[in-house]
Amino acid sequence: MSPTATTDTSNGVKLLGEVIVPGASQFIDGNIRSGALHLLASVASVAMLGPAGLAVSMLVRGNSFTSSTLNTPLHRAFRKRDAATTA
Repeated sequence: MSPTATTDTSNGVKLLGEVIVPGASQFIDGNIRSGALHLLASVASVAMLGPAGLAVSMLVRGNSFTSSTLNTPLHRAFRKRDAATTA
């Protein structure tokens, strides 16, 4: 299996994990503290904000996945992408 296929498979597993458990991609990478913080933030947002918390939970899950796969927080990943398209 090529390195790209392995990375793609790993990212797919991480994404599926994030759907099931917030912070799963961090747990898979061995970042227990970061995974636990993402899990706590996601659960707290849903518990405190109700239906609006689902949107916050999705952002927290996206941040966990992005920081795991790109080693960059979600907001910085968007800024890098925007800078690349305008340059």
